[in-house]
Amino acid sequence: MEHYWVEGLFANRQGVRKARQSGVYPPASIEPFAKGFWADSPAEAVQQATEALQGGEWVEGPRVSRKSEEQRMRAMGAPELPGLNAPAPKKRSRP
Repeated sequence: MEHYWVEGLFANRQGVRKARQSGVYPPASIEPFAKGFWADSPAEAVQQATEALQGGEWVEGPRVSRKSEEQRMRAMGAPELPGLNAPAPKKRSRP
């Protein structure tokens, strides 16, 4: 088994219900999805992600990758936002 990251946009269950009536997803019902899954293939990871939507539907199809968005951005050397970087370990002074 390998670790796959599935990312995309989905409409939650309430948005799907409203879209069936009006034909368009309400903007407030669209949410980002990013989660890691252990699977044998990318197709199996997408299947697990679709089940995790709990009645929602993909608005922007799922993208499967081996690295998360955070890992890709760090590998590119992108700047980090102030206050969001990993805290430095505290040094203990010996008495």
